[in-house]
Amino acid sequence: MDLEYTRKGEFARVDTTVGADLRDVRLQDALVGLFPQLLPSRKSCKKAIERGHVLINGKEASTARRVQPGDIVSYRPAQKPLPRMGAGAPRDILVIRPTNSDYALAWKPPGLATSGSGALNFARVLNEQMQHGTPEQRQKLTPNRPGLGDSPLPVHRLDRATSGWVCVALNLSAAQTLGRAFETRTVKKRYLALVAGEITQPGSQRQSLDGKSAITHWSPLASGPIPVHGIATLLEVDIETGRTHQIRRHLAAIGHPIVGENQHVPDQDGRSALRYTGHGLFLSAVQLSIPAGQHGPAHDVEAGPPKKFSRIRWIREHFADSIPQKSNRGQATEAS
Repeated sequence: MDLEYTRKGEFARVDTTVGADLRDVRLQDALVGLFPQLLPSRKSCKKAIERGHVLINGKEASTARRVQPGDIVSYRPAQKPLPRMGAGAPRDILVIRPTNSDYALAWKPPGLATSGSGALNFARVLNEQMQHGTPEQRQKLTPNRPGLGDSPLPVHRLDRATSGWVCVALNLSAAQTLGRAFETRTVKKRYLALVAGEITQPGSQRQSLDGKSAITHWSPLASGPIPVHGIATLLEVDIETGRTHQIRRHLAAIGHPIVGENQHVPDQDGRSALRYTGHGLFLSAVQLSIPAGQHGPAHDVEAGPPKKFSRIRWIREHFADSIPQKSNRGQATEAS
């Protein structure tokens, strides 16, 4: 995969050479799997071709164009200028940029989608911070090589209700190699979850989700009282896969839904189960470890429990021995 400079207004262009196994295959079919992190589905491939973002040997091609071994297929997404964010958008996202890297680690607050077509999402907020933030904010989100991109690109997702670290690629080359790292599970993630009820032993759940394998592991850290549920348990959670709402669904399935859960809670005698409301979902991705690659050096970042966790006395006491006390706002421990 090669990276080329492009004219102003284009994001980085990535190229790949067609292999012998794709002789005389329609572009719409051949494109599937050529850029798996950037164009992950057949639908996204078709849209990219129709919008003129896919070239063969430097020329735009239609969905019916047939490829031959040795053809150079390029993906060249055009960037559209985005309007300024409204007054309600977050302005002080915590971003950590490893030295000599083309990726960053950014803390996503709860209640904000990671990306998407909506007017307000985490990717849009980061783009705003890169273009209109302070000099320090802009530096942390600008790729090392000029002209390689206009928008920071999250390479994985946290669901809207979950807070925590998100890995952000700063050009398409980094997006490709980071995407492969997530796909091959060489990225390590750790979560904190507060669940209803008492769990005293480590455990795992291997229930398939949406027809795909899904594996979640947990270890109890502490238990204590909480309104509505009577008792709750703080868990450290690791996942081997990354399915939609995986942790939420797996923990609900064993009868210990995450505190604040509003979707995956079983009904009780035909009535909705009682839940602890007003504080959001008690799930946070507190640690992320990125391996080395073309995107830059390996890096590990960790934050302590979010404030809503620490407001619960027995959770605060559990973390009291941490020196210094870590917080997701403005302080984080790092290792590279």
